Amino acid sequence: MKIVDTTAKPTRARAQETESSALREPWFALGPLVLVVVLSLLAGAMAYQAPPAGAVTIGWIGDRLFLDASAGLGAEAAERGALYPDDLTPDAPTGRSRWTRQYAVITLPNLGAGSDLDVLLRVQGWPDDVLVAPVAQPLVTVRADGVAIGSFEPVASWEEYRFRIPAAQRRSGDVTIELMSSATFTDTARGADPRPKGVRLAELQVRAAEGDPRSLLPPDLGALALFTLAVSLLYVLLLRLIGSAPLVYVLTTIGAGLAAIGLALSRIWMGAALSVAIWGLLGTLLLISAPRLLFYTRALLRRYSSGRALSYGLVTAALAWLGYNLALASRSFQLPIRLFQQTFPDSLLYGLLGAGLLALIFVLGREGLPRLSDAIVGAVGSRRGAFALLLLGSAVWFGYQAALIARLNYVGHADYADNAVVARNLVAGRGWTVDYVTQFYWLYESLTRPQETWPLMQPVWIAPFFALLGAEDWVAKLPNLLFNALLLLLIYTIGARLWDRRVGLTAALFTLTNYLFVRLTIYVTSDLAFVVFSVAAIYCLYRAVGENREPSTENPEPRTREQRNQNARQQTGDKRRVTTEEKRFAFFAALRLTLERRYLVAAGMLTGLMMLQKPSGAMIALGMGLWFLAVRLGGNSEVRSQDSEVPGRDLHLVRRFLQRLMPIVVWASIALIVLSPYLVRNMALFGRPVFSTESYDAWVLGYRGEAAWDDIYRIFAPELNGLGLPDRSWILRWGFDYTGAKFITQAEALRDYLLPVWAGLPEPLAQLGASNEAKNIAAPLGAWFGLIGLVMALRFRRRLVGLLAMAYAPYMAFMLTYWRTDEQRYWVILIPGSHCWRRGHSGPVTIDWRQSAIDVGHRWAGY
Repeated sequence: MKIVDTTAKPTRARAQETESSALREPWFALGPLVLVVVLSLLAGAMAYQAPPAGAVTIGWIGDRLFLDASAGLGAEAAERGALYPDDLTPDAPTGRSRWTRQYAVITLPNLGAGSDLDVLLRVQGWPDDVLVAPVAQPLVTVRADGVAIGSFEPVASWEEYRFRIPAAQRRSGDVTIELMSSATFTDTARGADPRPKGVRLAELQVRAAEGDPRSLLPPDLGALALFTLAVSLLYVLLLRLIGSAPLVYVLTTIGAGLAAIGLALSRIWMGAALSVAIWGLLGTLLLISAPRLLFYTRALLRRYSSGRALSYGLVTAALAWLGYNLALASRSFQLPIRLFQQTFPDSLLYGLLGAGLLALIFVLGREGLPRLSDAIVGAVGSRRGAFALLLLGSAVWFGYQAALIARLNYVGHADYADNAVVARNLVAGRGWTVDYVTQFYWLYESLTRPQETWPLMQPVWIAPFFALLGAEDWVAKLPNLLFNALLLLLIYTIGARLWDRRVGLTAALFTLTNYLFVRLTIYVTSDLAFVVFSVAAIYCLYRAVGENREPSTENPEPRTREQRNQNARQQTGDKRRVTTEEKRFAFFAALRLTLERRYLVAAGMLTGLMMLQKPSGAMIALGMGLWFLAVRLGGNSEVRSQDSEVPGRDLHLVRRFLQRLMPIVVWASIALIVLSPYLVRNMALFGRPVFSTESYDAWVLGYRGEAAWDDIYRIFAPELNGLGLPDRSWILRWGFDYTGAKFITQAEALRDYLLPVWAGLPEPLAQLGASNEAKNIAAPLGAWFGLIGLVMALRFRRRLVGLLAMAYAPYMAFMLTYWRTDEQRYWVILIPGSHCWRRGHSGPVTIDWRQSAIDVGHRWAGY
């Protein structure tokens, strides 16, 4: 007997009901949001009933919320009332302070209205040893919201000055305090200082004057709106994270209450932090929503990667851009008539050739040109054709570079010269030694001493050439010419392996002819070999671990559970049969299997050479290791579920863990063995495994701008009345403003090197793109192609993109925070990958739709 469930609804009806409920879900979430808004309005209004009170310690972290600061001496900074950067001031009550200009402005946002305010200033006047001063001390006038509230004449010591701001003269919930000095000074007997200075300011305190506690204080409407917006964003953020509306409502209520308490007790700081909190919540919400945004982005890319619209659109846009530029050139240079007259009769031949090409276009038509394009592309992509073009291009370019090297009769300065000097001493049998002193951190016992600043490998590459050809300037540059040839072959191999020969050829030639690689060839630095070792190490690690795990573009995705399990077993297990002895001794079995992987052994050796070439390569090795660890130990959920069902589960999991961990141990061990001579030498000579005088330069360079580059050559030795060895505590000496300015400068330099320029964006978004096309390490258009290729690679080479991101992220963080980024040679390691992306991002599309019109469109577009 068949039983029918009469309560069951048809599938279409259930789907419609689910869809309608999903559409109604935002309206159900809107109800608690309205309650949150009402609650935040009430909490904010109640918080503003407390009298405002608080203090701003000038010169410490956070004071920039209330004031502007600038080290510049221009009129613009003086007009807007900017203070000078913060100073370490031992005699100040707070330990730090700032000098004001003749005019200074301090703004206390969202303070609230309705009550008189008592203001206290801790000020120090001019020192007693001022030179050429018009007066002994200036007269300082204090204004609040444009109305004078008093004046004072400071003294050479720290004193307190009190003023009152009547509630009647306040214009809004914000309070603006201005200091006007009648005169300024510059130099003192202790030294010259070109800055025109007013007074030194250490602290500002604000407290509401005593009044009727029963009176109601009107809240600042702008601050109340910001407070409500912040609480609403908190609610939306928690709703995305947790999903349970009742729990989210409770947590939001608690957060709003805590924020209101902070606004009541510390009005100055909480009022200023409202805008910062809103931006922080928006950024966090955007970060959490990244998966959904990426989903729509991938959907858009999939839509554009099918059909003919994108291909013909690219071709049309390229032709339109070419025609526009030709029209501009013709208008500027009066082409083609003027050029025809100047180059006659050659111009007649050029005209005939152009007419012939035009006739060819008309004769062949729409069908013939794609066939001709296919023939050209096929010839370039063939084994012989690609290799012949590679040899021809490299022969011409290397011949040019060799002729250039022969004519440049100098080595360079700093590390350029140091590498050549150490190589000459190596040939003479004196080891890694130098015979000069350029930095003065301490006193040396002898002029000749062990090399202590730059890496040790570049002299090793130069020494054999010195021994064979003599210690000449041009001979010192031959190793970099050889490394340039190795890099050419390496990039061609990588591009041909991961995409096709066309990609390898174009990426290799574009990298070879990049002006930065020309510089690295003629300069005797460690950067070119560092690029070779880092690119080779990353490629070998990818070949050893990640290449077979990329999503396939040729085979369909597994649809059944059996197919998925089979793929998982192929990815995580070895295809050969495991013997009984290897089951018992899983450690040694895994070790033997690992040593059989030649790419893994090569990756370990190249990683060690990379760190020997430049110790900063340890940051790249760290990122590679983290990626390796994530790939090996991440595993597969289905394989883990199968492992849990195996008899003797604990022992089996231990064996599985050892098998997964062994390649990482072998790779790291090989790299450390290669690096070990450098570590042993440093321990024997300097008492630490990694040592360089650049560890002291790091706390000096960049903190006073590029004009202070020579600061590292000052005398620091205490025996000669120097400042002592620089260390991390010097950040307090330089000040928070200079430290922050250094970080911002380095971040902007890195942005200008890597990202394309996007003109016309609004100011906040314009900061995300480069500001100067000339600084880009690739061509301006190439930066865009590299970025587009990277986005396309997220679909077809996701694991490789992850490896590159993990490898370079620690290196970038190290250069941004500890060292510096504003030298283009530090980032040439990114150029080979960038050229591969921009030349190869259409490769998977060509594989998928080789017979379709999109392939023709890509080839017309130059791919």
